[in-house]
Amino acid sequence: MNGGTFPAVVFWRPPTGTNPTVVFLPGGGHLARVAYGHPGADPRDFLDFWLREVGWGLLAVSYPSDHPTFPHLYPEMTVSDWGASVTAITLGLLAPCPAPRRVVVAGWSMAGRVARSVCRGLSRGGLPPIGFISLAASAPLPGLVPVFERGEPVTEAGLWDLSADEPGLPTRHANWCAELAAQSADNERVIIPEDVYQRDYRVNTPLLLRGEPQYLRSRSAVVSVAEVTDELGTFDFGSHPLTGVIAPTRPSDARHALTDSLTWGFLNAQHVFERYVSGCPGLCTFPNQLWEQLRSLMLDLPRRLTRTVSGGHFFFVGERGAKATAHHLTNLATEIAFLQAEVSAIVCKSTGTTNEIE
Repeated sequence: MNGGTFPAVVFWRPPTGTNPTVVFLPGGGHLARVAYGHPGADPRDFLDFWLREVGWGLLAVSYPSDHPTFPHLYPEMTVSDWGASVTAITLGLLAPCPAPRRVVVAGWSMAGRVARSVCRGLSRGGLPPIGFISLAASAPLPGLVPVFERGEPVTEAGLWDLSADEPGLPTRHANWCAELAAQSADNERVIIPEDVYQRDYRVNTPLLLRGEPQYLRSRSAVVSVAEVTDELGTFDFGSHPLTGVIAPTRPSDARHALTDSLTWGFLNAQHVFERYVSGCPGLCTFPNQLWEQLRSLMLDLPRRLTRTVSGGHFFFVGERGAKATAHHLTNLATEIAFLQAEVSAIVCKSTGTTNEIE
């Protein structure tokens, strides 16, 4: 289906009653099928099964790529384009659902770059999400992933070639296959056969969705840091969603395992400050007890909004990881709502005003 001016492959399973829907966004090089599986797969190996068990819906949206489903390629697609497309699709599909319509946006890997764009778009469209859930997702801060002077390899059509094996560049496809093999070993059975993975899951991606300052071979030009931070809204802290983190545990995905809690925690702290505290009247006359409650809450943000699942970058694939991830996802959505209400109540008590939670 189309989301604005861009097509998408969409998997849509509505929730039971008025339960929330998870909007799942995939990382680079992959279809959103990683959340719901391929024909013939064991459904227990994927998030969709476990979300369905608790009555939650799933809307999994695959951006346009070189998968045969797409009649045209969109090598110039940007993060803003991606966000607008997901927003349009989500608003359209959830419109007939019974009120209150509630969504949680979950992004894997590269999809962290579009978190702000989607959540902001949904809020402006009258469907403010509960929050964003990072599944080993890269926050919208340039420089978190490697950038190479000669640029990333691209296909003849100009898409990011994630199977390329160039000296000095990461062997991403081989690494992903190894990660999936580790998940299969953990579950004592093959989850996604390698030929099926290549055929039904893997794609090449519009390079600008990476959200990094980088050299573009197709243009012989450089995308600057300023352009990227503007595109991602990096420093517009109040506009970022409150984010729950589900992180892997293994050294095969060391950066996400070791840093996601505090990287997203930085944005969460800035979000809470900008949305609830900055500009608060009478800030210097905050009652001491309430001020200490607020300080304690802020110091505790990373712990309260972080969960882990044993595994590497594909920790949510396979029965054990999928079940644990679904549990953490629903739990974090509740925790995000609690935190928003808690901060709002503290600020309201201190100022004697009402503070609407968005």
